[in-house]
Amino acid sequence: MEGHIQEALRELVQLKDHPHLSLCSTVALMCAHKRCETIDRDAVNELNSDLKLSGSTAGDRALYYAALLYWILELNHKARTCVKKMLKLNDTSPEGLILKGWIVLTSDTEENRHQAIRYFDSGVQDTGNLFGLMGKIEFFMAKQNEQCALDIANQIIVSHPDFSPALVVKMKVFMSLRDWDQTEDVARRVLEGDGHDLKALQMMTVIAAAKDGNMEMVKERLQVLMNAVEISEPSNPSLHLEITAPISRLCGHNTEILQMLTVFVCRVSSRAPAASDVLCGLGDLLSLQDKNKDAHKCYSTALKTDPKCTSALVGTIRCQLMCDKLEEAAQQLTFFCEVQESLGKVAEVALLKAILSRKQKADEETVIQFLKDSAELHFSALRGLNYGVEYLQMLDLNFLLRIVRMHLESKQDFLLIPGQTPPFWLKHANMILETIVKAIPGMSASCYYMAYVKFLLGDQRTAQKLLNLCMESEPTAPEVHLLQARLHLKAGDHGSCLSCLEAGVSINFQVRDRVQFNLLKSRALLRSGDLKNAIQCLNITMNMAGVRRPSEGPQSSVSSSERVSVYLELTEALRLNGQQHEATKVLQDAILLFKGTPEETHVMLANVDLALGRDDVDAAVAILQNILPTEPTYIQAREKMARIYLERKRNKKLYIACYREISEQLPGPHTSILLADAFMNIHQPEEAVKIYQEVEKIAPEDTLAKKIGQALVKAHEYHKASGFYRKGLFLMFQAVSHYETALKSDALDCCLSIELSELLLKLKRLEEAQQVLEKALEHQPTTALTTMMNDVKVLRVLVKVLRAKNESALDVVQKAHDIQQKVVYRVTTEHPAELEEERKLLSSICCDWAHEFTLKHDLEMAKQRYTDALNHSPDNEEIIFHLAQLHYDHQKLDYSEELCVKILQLNHNHTAASMLLADTLFWKNQKEEAVKMYACIMEQNPDNFHAMAKLLQILRRMGKLDDVQSVFKACEKFCLLSVREPGFNYCKGFYFWHTYHVTEALTHLNRARGDTDWGEPAVELMVQICLNPDRDVFDEGPKDWSETENEMRLSTAQNLLSMFRPRCKSEQDKLRLLSNLCRIYSKEDRHVERAVLELTDTMTNNLMLEASLLAMAQAFLQLKQIPRARNFLKRLTRMDWTDANADHLENACLLLADMYIKMGKYNHVDKLLDSCIRHNKSCCKAYEYLGVMMENEQRYRDAALQYELAWKYSNRVDPAVGFRLAFNCLKCRDYTRAVDVCRQVLHQHPDYPQIHNVHWVQFLSHPAGGASEFMNNGADWPIHYEMSMSDSSPSSICMFSLHHPCSSSPDGTLPQDPMPQMDSGLYGQNMGFPKTPEQMMSLGYLAYPSCLNTSNSERPAQQNHSAPQDFSQFLLPPPVPALRQSAQKRGLSKDSVEYRLRRERNNIAVRKSRDKARRRIQLTQQRALQLQDENHRLQMHIQRLSHEVDSLRHYLSQRHLQAKEQDDNC
Repeated sequence: MEGHIQEALRELVQLKDHPHLSLCSTVALMCAHKRCETIDRDAVNELNSDLKLSGSTAGDRALYYAALLYWILELNHKARTCVKKMLKLNDTSPEGLILKGWIVLTSDTEENRHQAIRYFDSGVQDTGNLFGLMGKIEFFMAKQNEQCALDIANQIIVSHPDFSPALVVKMKVFMSLRDWDQTEDVARRVLEGDGHDLKALQMMTVIAAAKDGNMEMVKERLQVLMNAVEISEPSNPSLHLEITAPISRLCGHNTEILQMLTVFVCRVSSRAPAASDVLCGLGDLLSLQDKNKDAHKCYSTALKTDPKCTSALVGTIRCQLMCDKLEEAAQQLTFFCEVQESLGKVAEVALLKAILSRKQKADEETVIQFLKDSAELHFSALRGLNYGVEYLQMLDLNFLLRIVRMHLESKQDFLLIPGQTPPFWLKHANMILETIVKAIPGMSASCYYMAYVKFLLGDQRTAQKLLNLCMESEPTAPEVHLLQARLHLKAGDHGSCLSCLEAGVSINFQVRDRVQFNLLKSRALLRSGDLKNAIQCLNITMNMAGVRRPSEGPQSSVSSSERVSVYLELTEALRLNGQQHEATKVLQDAILLFKGTPEETHVMLANVDLALGRDDVDAAVAILQNILPTEPTYIQAREKMARIYLERKRNKKLYIACYREISEQLPGPHTSILLADAFMNIHQPEEAVKIYQEVEKIAPEDTLAKKIGQALVKAHEYHKASGFYRKGLFLMFQAVSHYETALKSDALDCCLSIELSELLLKLKRLEEAQQVLEKALEHQPTTALTTMMNDVKVLRVLVKVLRAKNESALDVVQKAHDIQQKVVYRVTTEHPAELEEERKLLSSICCDWAHEFTLKHDLEMAKQRYTDALNHSPDNEEIIFHLAQLHYDHQKLDYSEELCVKILQLNHNHTAASMLLADTLFWKNQKEEAVKMYACIMEQNPDNFHAMAKLLQILRRMGKLDDVQSVFKACEKFCLLSVREPGFNYCKGFYFWHTYHVTEALTHLNRARGDTDWGEPAVELMVQICLNPDRDVFDEGPKDWSETENEMRLSTAQNLLSMFRPRCKSEQDKLRLLSNLCRIYSKEDRHVERAVLELTDTMTNNLMLEASLLAMAQAFLQLKQIPRARNFLKRLTRMDWTDANADHLENACLLLADMYIKMGKYNHVDKLLDSCIRHNKSCCKAYEYLGVMMENEQRYRDAALQYELAWKYSNRVDPAVGFRLAFNCLKCRDYTRAVDVCRQVLHQHPDYPQIHNVHWVQFLSHPAGGASEFMNNGADWPIHYEMSMSDSSPSSICMFSLHHPCSSSPDGTLPQDPMPQMDSGLYGQNMGFPKTPEQMMSLGYLAYPSCLNTSNSERPAQQNHSAPQDFSQFLLPPPVPALRQSAQKRGLSKDSVEYRLRRERNNIAVRKSRDKARRRIQLTQQRALQLQDENHRLQMHIQRLSHEVDSLRHYLSQRHLQAKEQDDNC
């Protein structure tokens, strides 16, 4: 309203009749009336009645505007009520949902704020809803998820370029990320649109102060800012103060800026004399300029206006303290503390108590406690704030520096002894200054104090860096040069120390009058060997006021520590100069001067050093013995004596006796700890542990668990060999318990947490390790760089623990990535030298993140994370390899090939990359190139068994498995001991298994199953052999097997699994799958049903999906649920073939093809078998199925070709396949081949019954050349077939036999046709198509789903290799009726049954022909598309090469011209 309430009332009355604005205008009228000087109660009551009436009948829009107004007025409860009513009327209103999100986000309670994003997501339906998008930005900023907020801000800017608030928000996001350059760029962009934008101008001024520390630039920008405020908001004093307050908090040490702000705030105060906040702001500015009386007047005026103004009360007390009105200040503080419960705790009150205590000469512990309370209260207000202007204002640099100065007063000569624990005041000051420097890196005052504290802590490196910053910003500050001189003196660089002192004098000549200056100069001269000038300088210092006698007056006072330092330095200089008498005299003067003071013992200790310099050890010991336990330096004296005994006299007993005396004279935890540390120094950790434990009992608050743990670990060195492991383990468990105790007392000790968690991880106590790490992460959000780095370390160890527990660590890795990303941003500007190391760490975290996504099978996200890792480490071979492997798994073969080539360019000996490149080429159908690459790998490393196993797989799929024999021989020749290697035995077992030598395969695999690397694949293959030794498509167990034999087969597989010890989650999943396969092959329904349940859970978790689907299909086949099994198999056949799932998909295609063959659906089988052969040319089952279909279609020559391939790739050991090959050769009149095959079968299986038939024996008894004659003479020897349906039929190709016509023709006459076409099928069944559902069902799926299983009699070769195995006999379903009937006479009637049957068969043949033509067209189209893609890639490659050639040509031409010009010049 800007103070014009009456005008506001008139305008609001006009809006009251608007139906949508009536409710909110009533609320606004009530608010305006309440702000009037004289409140019209009747009008307010009337408006209140109208509000109740209209509120009950208001629509959704009216309720929305009312809720919006309530929210603007910060009446969230009423706003929430209105929105709730509105959403009841229209629960899908985007405006209502977004407003509810804003209300929840800005509510006082934090427990419901996380729900705000749900309302924003529901309400934001497009990019045009700016109110909702801005709400999402605020939500993510509140959650400190700056990246999401930045993405949404960019989205708004793209869709609405003129929407300046989005740019302002983006500026804040960059500021929160501490990206100063981006923040300044966005601020300039905002100012290009609006030159008087206050937020942008304020941000520019803050950046100049906080980042650059350029006070001249701050003054310029501040003037522009104040002018803009006067123009934009002349009547808003609160805004004036809000805009300028951050500048005053940052630049409180600069007088000129404070004067500018004082003048500005005075003008604001004159326009609003009753504004208490403005008066308090003016008082703060005057107080910073040490104008305490004027500031007191401002605070008094503010109290008159607002008696409850906390800032005015605190400011008044501060002014009284600065004016040394201690009694009044004490009374005011007492009064304030009494009413503080109602006003709330104020951090500055604790600081004022510390100032008052120090002025009243209270003990130092009380002062330090007040300072600690003050800092804790102050920092508690910063929790949850994002870094930005508001954060810097709340940080209040002036306030924190006052606390630091209080800590450092009268401690200029403090010296931290190496190994000594820093005192609390020093650690507290360090903590405060670290926060300041990280938030405001460009402020020279904070950098100076930080450098001073780091120097006191012994961190000279950091102190030097900070001093360099101070030198750049304020080179004229004498304090900086003095501190720089102390640093050089500490480092032993005496020349640089003297140069710094001279530089300080050149800047401010009055520096020479400081005792500290002369002390530093004399020490530098003394340590550089210039004793004469050092003595001269010290003599000058001795004659300075306040050295020989303490002077009066606070400005010229010299501390006692500085005075005694002058005497001691002069004594040392005189001694080194050979003036022993003068040195002794000065020291005696010091003893007399400081007698009875705390510095007396320091003089005595100096006397000890003088005696030791004379090698008078006894005199030194005598002096130290005279220092009584009541002296403040008694402990220091006894420690010096102990060092004399240990280092000079080599007496450990007297060394320990000194510390025992300390512990006895001054009993307490500290002295006991000193005694225990002494035992640790002389390597007696057992005694130290006892003392540490006693101290813990006496003073539990003095936690020594870390020292106890270290002592116990160190004690491992002294165990005897006999009991080392037992006692060592006991001590390790003891160490764990003590580390846990230490963490309870110091939860912020990151290193201790990591150390304990790693120890617990080694002991497999994973739950406890996780709890320790999670406890270490339980702290308030902070922007401290060290804390963030420690959090990353803790999170990375937590990832290891979660992986050891087989739990997902995705959220933990993401959190570590976000924190490390912030660390990299910070390190870029604060510690550039450490940037590369931090980027490598970020790259490692990205790889961990990608690994987690890989475990969850989210390959796209994993690929993205590996790409991020490469952005941070571009030439990291391992990351490139992981990314290539991921592309390979995702079937992005071109990308995988490109990355593998890149790795080999960086390192041509990278074997893993070569193997992956070979695999990629194989799946890109460049199989010969893949084999050549593996051959090269094996030639270079014949004992690389992983490459050997891969080569075996490729050669098997190419149908060239026998070529691997040369590889085996080369490996054995390379190393004779390679035959004992588990990898070699696995490869041999794999080879023998696929060449149908079962016994040899089991023998070699058994040698490999105990290995850590090869154990899992070896056990898996052995279990598969035990469950299905005949390599059938699916073996449910033969009917003629005895129960004992079946149990032995299953028990062998189960024993193998019980002895296998999985080491990771993937191996556990594989073990579970193989156990379920054993249950399926047990044939017991209860076991199969249990397997189905467990496999369902596995599929739900998307674990080993292909293997689980295949096992589920087999289980449903066992349960006679054929449709469900078929559905699972169809799902499998629709998947893409990869290296990982090829075997499972092959088995699925074969099993589904077997089902389709039994159903007569040949058109579905071709595609399945083609896939199998395309991916595995040695798939004998696929060729056998093709032979079955062609034989049923009477295509005997084609069937013989397929059986020939099946016979070849089955290694000629399957008698059923051999017999079918011989029969089809016989049918196509290839008698020679038929005879050869039959003899091969009989050579291996002499008792094979089908070939042992009498007529076959007669046929085979003829020589190969006479077989044809024998068959031709068989015109009176017709061939009849009948199907053997007994259980002994071994093959899916049902057994048949030859019969003499006398056995089938009653009259003994012979048909004229030697091979007549019969209505009955090949096996004596009707070959016509089924005409009824009942006939169709008669061709249903038989009890055993494999169509190519053999009996004991058919496969004796396999039984010979595996003696205890007894293989089943399986039945083949009746073949599809496909044979043609006998030729009929022409001229059949169209109404006859025979005509209709022939027409139906003709239609079927036409449909098959069309289907084949359609498939050929589809294959041609697919091939054309592939060729087009390849052509496009080649064209792009040609263009790229052409461009490179052109560039090279241009480069060479330029070189030629340059050479020509040089020749001309010559």
